[in-house]
Amino acid sequence: MIILTILLFAAAIAYTEYRVRSVSQKNDAYEKEATDYFATKKELKEQLEREIAECRETLRLLDERLASMEKKMFYSEPLTAKTISTQQVATPSRDDVFYFRWPADDGTFDDASRQPAQTEDTYYEFRLTGSGKAEFRFVTMSDTQLSKANNSSKKYIERACSFSTAKSSRFTCTPGTARLDRGRWVVVDKAQIEYL
Repeated sequence: MIILTILLFAAAIAYTEYRVRSVSQKNDAYEKEATDYFATKKELKEQLEREIAECRETLRLLDERLASMEKKMFYSEPLTAKTISTQQVATPSRDDVFYFRWPADDGTFDDASRQPAQTEDTYYEFRLTGSGKAEFRFVTMSDTQLSKANNSSKKYIERACSFSTAKSSRFTCTPGTARLDRGRWVVVDKAQIEYL
């Protein structure tokens, strides 16, 4: 009888420990999910704030440009057909310059994902040099963006650029060349980054 009581008591203790561990594990999982949720929420908020700031800056630049154009129109002589054609030839197209985030695993850039303006998420500036040909260079807008690229250089840098010195917060970039092949920009010559 004593042995049976001891066995039952031991079984009760083992079951209680099992339940405590199970509840503890569930509690840890809930805490991890809560931490992930707040981290994701913070990242999304920061990204949204950056995009809002970029939109405000774009609007400011557009307002300045519009004011400048209105001033020129107010003070300038009426345009003739000759001056219009001269201005069209002299004004470069902004379509000649575009931006990409980072190269694909094979070192190419998908033309469908080109962006018309530089942002904190773009790292490459392309400038058309001819039909289906372009020069490109590695560009960043902030130390944070450059640090991100340096920390993950295989993804952001090494697929399209070469560098020979230790990474730092300042650099120069000699442009590389690329050609358009079936909707993808293929790197012909890598850009050369020199950290200062």
